[in-house]
Amino acid sequence: MLNVSDLSKIQGGKTLFSQVNFQIYPGEKVGLVGANGTGKTTLFRLIIGEERPATGQISYPDDMRMTYFSQNVGEMRGKTALEVVLSGDQRIEFLKKSLKEFENKLCDPDISPEEMDSVLIKMGDAQTEFEKRSGYDLETRAEEILTGLGIFPIDHGKRVEEFSGGWKMRIALARVLVVNPDLIIMDEPTNYLDIETILWLETWLKEFKGSIFMTTHDRNFMKK
Repeated sequence: MLNVSDLSKIQGGKTLFSQVNFQIYPGEKVGLVGANGTGKTTLFRLIIGEERPATGQISYPDDMRMTYFSQNVGEMRGKTALEVVLSGDQRIEFLKKSLKEFENKLCDPDISPEEMDSVLIKMGDAQTEFEKRSGYDLETRAEEILTGLGIFPIDHGKRVEEFSGGWKMRIALARVLVVNPDLIIMDEPTNYLDIETILWLETWLKEFKGSIFMTTHDRNFMKK
């Protein structure tokens, strides 16, 4: 659960909001509504730790996985569309690399029995977490999400810099969705999406079992 308590933010001498209190429970889908310039994006940035509040607290469990989709997609040059999406779940990438290192250690003919036991325990823990995070299905999920967002398999291996800005936003959105986190925070996710892709995203979000905290100018999308 995400808990926001007595949160206030001052920016440029102006109070954006004060004494904000709310909770988001597991599986809950929450829409944030407000005029431009009232601090919706700032609130998101406070939650993910990119900014600090003037007062108040934001708390959530240590093991809660959270992803954030913003209009600032960052630098993605040098990778293919699929590689960018796969990089969204860095923990899976780390576990995958760790499992490979453990396998190499176990192949060492000079490994001692004590070290082998230690490696096997660590490898078992990493394997369990890898499976829990659906690591074996990551690439399949990435391909399905890219395709659902209108980037078809023929373009999955295309370098990101070959895509226009709007298509890069779709790749960035796919990178967030593929993680399958406990909470997704989304800032205007329907920007640059056509009707067909918006319908696909609606279905995906309805089926998503985690929590969603989102703002969008598309009121129909928000209500669904």
